[in-house]
Amino acid sequence: MSYEYRLVFDEPLGARQVMDKLRGRADCVQAAEQVVEFKDPGLGSSADYDLRLTFENDQALWMELLFRTAALHECLDRAMQGHRFRCFEDGDSHDEVTLEQVFALGRTSPISP
Repeated sequence: MSYEYRLVFDEPLGARQVMDKLRGRADCVQAAEQVVEFKDPGLGSSADYDLRLTFENDQALWMELLFRTAALHECLDRAMQGHRFRCFEDGDSHDEVTLEQVFALGRTSPISP
């Protein structure tokens, strides 16, 4: 089971710039035009990916998270530096959360309801 979040950027091209930064990372296991996938090498999960970002438009990304780990948080956090954005659970504009809340740092178990 995974959780989904919509990342909405304040500046034009913010989503595209973040995707471009993420494509070159060593923990990136799949990079396509619209999708970037990551695995936390220390986790050892059998899933094809632990974190997936999908390009919606120049100002929005969808994030699918299977596991909450500090390594995945750091991967995303570094790429987001310098960008103003908001994060919405399930894309709901009334349910804004921070990346720290999303990753519930310190937990490495699968996300469950």
